[in-house]
Amino acid sequence: MLTEGRRGSSVLALLVAVSLLALVAVGVDRGAAAFTERGVAAAIRAGGSDVVGADVQIHGFPFLTQLASGGLEEVSGSLREGSFGGYRVADVTIDARDVAPRPPWQAGEVRASGVVGFDTIGAAISHHLGAEVTVGPSPDDDAALLIGLPFSVLGATVQVGATAVPRVVDGSVTVQVTALSVGGVAVQVEDAPLGLGDLLGTLTLPVSLPAGVALREVRVESEGLRIAGEAHDVALGELIG
Repeated sequence: MLTEGRRGSSVLALLVAVSLLALVAVGVDRGAAAFTERGVAAAIRAGGSDVVGADVQIHGFPFLTQLASGGLEEVSGSLREGSFGGYRVADVTIDARDVAPRPPWQAGEVRASGVVGFDTIGAAISHHLGAEVTVGPSPDDDAALLIGLPFSVLGATVQVGATAVPRVVDGSVTVQVTALSVGGVAVQVEDAPLGLGDLLGTLTLPVSLPAGVALREVRVESEGLRIAGEAHDVALGELIG
């Protein structure tokens, strides 16, 4: 017959053993998750161009149960830099749901976004207009850009400033000019001289997205334009190219 002291020691030993087994199980589970995270990150790096700082996290516990079921509930990722929509982008975020736990890491639903720098946006608009422009955030409207360019009027060069709001229209990123100044004087866009209003009225930025990826949002941030897309039934490595 066990004494109270021996019974207490036996219970304590059992609790310690159960705790150790639980810790081992958690360690194995997290180790398997970490191994899979590295595999997803490697696929993203291989699918992209000059991808820097790829990091992946698998959410939900236990991981091994998700693995056995054949689908990971949620996988999130981030890149310091990569390519998206034909542009060099920074601060890329990826959120994927219902991901197959094996290459090519097919996801049922994915949302991704990245910031295209103002210099890159300026180069795209310059190519479209055939003139060197500068692009930055509007000091008067957090949702708008400020586009500056030189313009020749009667043999003199004046500085034109255009406040423009980016939007997603029919699957493309458009920049709609809402206010205009010529030589520091505000003018109505439709009344701008020498066809300037027609030239700047609406600009379209070419965005080349992987098959199955659709643009959903564009907004101004401190470093550039954040462009967001959404896809269904796509391999994670195909998002960044």
